[in-house]
Amino acid sequence: MSVIPGFTKGQSDNLPKIDSMSMFSFLGKNPDFMGAEIRGIKTKRSGRESYGDNAVGYVQVRRDGNLCTVKAKVTPEHSLRKKAYDVTLLCNEVEEEILSVTCDSCAASLGGCKHTIALITWLHRRREEPAVTSVSCYWKASRLSAVGKAEKFIKAKNLVKNNIQPLPPSDGSFLNKVAQKSRNEAKYDSVLTKYFKELADVEGLSIHNLLTNFLETTSTSTADEFINYCSCNMSDTDCNTAADETTEQSESALWFELRYARITASKAHEAAHCHTLEGCLVETVLGAISLKDTAAMTRGKKLEKKVRKEVEKIKKIEIHKCGFRTSPEYPVMGASPDGISNEFVVEIKCPSTEKTVNNYVKNNIITEKYKAQVQMQMFFWKKKQALFCIAAADFETSKEVNILTVDFDEQYCLDILEKCIIFWKNAIFPLLKKSLN
Repeated sequence: MSVIPGFTKGQSDNLPKIDSMSMFSFLGKNPDFMGAEIRGIKTKRSGRESYGDNAVGYVQVRRDGNLCTVKAKVTPEHSLRKKAYDVTLLCNEVEEEILSVTCDSCAASLGGCKHTIALITWLHRRREEPAVTSVSCYWKASRLSAVGKAEKFIKAKNLVKNNIQPLPPSDGSFLNKVAQKSRNEAKYDSVLTKYFKELADVEGLSIHNLLTNFLETTSTSTADEFINYCSCNMSDTDCNTAADETTEQSESALWFELRYARITASKAHEAAHCHTLEGCLVETVLGAISLKDTAAMTRGKKLEKKVRKEVEKIKKIEIHKCGFRTSPEYPVMGASPDGISNEFVVEIKCPSTEKTVNNYVKNNIITEKYKAQVQMQMFFWKKKQALFCIAAADFETSKEVNILTVDFDEQYCLDILEKCIIFWKNAIFPLLKKSLN
């Protein structure tokens, strides 16, 4: 195998620097990598060191000005003797941005495949390795491609030592005993026992539970009828109780349950302007989440409490944690700001670089996405003003916070709400109904 004209053999001293910000930014923004499947366990497996470091080989590099192209052979994990896939990564080294990653001849490549993830994470690990005096050359066959050349196969019968005896038929008595014990002793809580205990009133606010009951009680089942059913079967008291019981937010199972299949304030702007009925937004509303927090997300979670304290000092107010609030009026939507006071809802952002500050504020004006977010928060929490707080990129040392006061705009809210409801009826409800039929 020879190097392609214009390329040079990949070595530890000529690879592009792919840091964690570049990697997570590309994976987070590229729709090919936003599907519920690719964002889950497959991504974790494809990016793990034990696979990528053994599967990537014959790395070659070419530079054209600011652009750097990396080509590599990636050995398929489950078909070791098949031809390795040709994976190509293009990045801008000045902007520290991954522009594209493609995998030739892979059937899954159009939706983002594991081989592209393997190369991205492999380059990232090379970036994180400590500097050494010697230069490592990566123009060589991958270690994984050599597996299986001595022993071509192993029979399934040789994997098992003893015959497995079938289980005796069950009369259900054991399951009934477990169910009875779970009802008698509330301390037992598992996926199984949830099916044998009555729901608390706040758990009844779950879209899943509401839809299950709705489909059992009606012969017709349109989105409008379901929304009306929710409005009739949800009370302000239960909504307030749910908000009180979910103040720990991401640490609360109920918080996730109530957010499932609802358009939250953070997604309101996107939902109001989305015309794609089968895309990333739909999957996010239905529970798809990032596999792992980025460094920026982790930093934001660590700083949130400290920023809240700083805002309390500056504004001379007391900010309380708050949970997820929905309402009978708009039962398929809701909001959970970072805090509330007597007068304000509080939303905190912690950009890690000066460049990312522009995602939230431009010319001291909140961008449309976050304007919609705080307006929805004010609507559901019945506040007339919001504090939109952007911590400085060097907040750890400077303690600086830019605090913008936002007034409630009822007409703007109603317009966003109407568009979000239309999107929910067209994109979310059909999938929910299909999943239960």
